[in-house]
Amino acid sequence: MSYIWKEWLELSRGKAFWLFFLLVVAASLSVLMSAKSLPAEHGLTIFLQMLFDMNAYIVPLLCLFFASFSVMQEKEQRTMVMIVVKSGPPWLFLWKKSAAIQLITMTVLVIWYFVLIIPAKFLFVFHLSYFLSFLLATMVLVFIFNQIGIWLGFACKTKIQLIGANLFAAFFFIYLYDFALLSVLPSVTYDNVHVFSFVYFLQPLHALRFYLETSLGMFSLDYLSRTMKKFFSFSPGVLVALNIAVWGMGALAASMLWSRKGEER
Repeated sequence: MSYIWKEWLELSRGKAFWLFFLLVVAASLSVLMSAKSLPAEHGLTIFLQMLFDMNAYIVPLLCLFFASFSVMQEKEQRTMVMIVVKSGPPWLFLWKKSAAIQLITMTVLVIWYFVLIIPAKFLFVFHLSYFLSFLLATMVLVFIFNQIGIWLGFACKTKIQLIGANLFAAFFFIYLYDFALLSVLPSVTYDNVHVFSFVYFLQPLHALRFYLETSLGMFSLDYLSRTMKKFFSFSPGVLVALNIAVWGMGALAASMLWSRKGEER
């Protein structure tokens, strides 16, 4: 608990964190203002979907930068060495660091979205299950990019390298992955569409958007063509779990390996 408090003090004292958070607040309020004219019966689903689409561009950058620079700060100030000596092996420090970063960022965002949903309840017909599905999708997004950021913080040696790595990671997930899929799209047939679907949904933004749209009832899996049924044959929940395992837990495992290499050096 003391380590979480230490992490919160370091994070809250930085102006950049609050500037990014104000950006999330301003963008969320703009989405609410643009959605307030929607019909009350269906406004909540559209509002939550628009809010998640906004998060898909802002939250990854926020998580990548603050998780990675939190690790870089420990390395530059030599506090990582002292903490490892006091608390034990590097993997224990990594667990504490990851848990603290995840808890703080998730708590701040969850509190804000609970505040944001109050005026939305007066504008739209409220469904708790829809809101909880949105929160789950957003928190999985936070978890994955926090862990990638922590891994980049261990892997990079300088702040310049870290800034470049963060920007490349954000560009890769938001743009480059889709560009690569578009390049192979003409060769997709009914026989290999299942493989293409697996690769497509191995991107967390795609999988989480698919999960949210089906949870909100905005996307129906009925009355699809044979090819589209094969494309959407994976369960949304399974796809979300797969992305957590591949990107979130994979980045955690990579961070552990990198911390062991640092210990050997």
